[in-house]
Amino acid sequence: MADAISVIQPPTVEIAPRQKKPRGEVIVFGNWCKGCGLCVEFCPTGVLALDEADHPVVVKPENCTGCHWCDTHCPDMAIVVRRIE
Repeated sequence: MADAISVIQPPTVEIAPRQKKPRGEVIVFGNWCKGCGLCVEFCPTGVLALDEADHPVVVKPENCTGCHWCDTHCPDMAIVVRRIE
């Protein structure tokens, strides 16, 4: 009598497609800005930093999630966030 060898197959696992993170493009109008620094202090992902004139500049654009915290709270309306699809 021949011995039968059984092969155990691992269960198939479906991998969900990776969801894209929301993205935004930050535009700073430096001539409108008074340099309060609110946008830099409260950006949750560190997109902005202050330059030598104490005005915000975009230093990590790839981190922007498009949360609109900076443009919503800017007292000078010197920041615009455009959603990137």
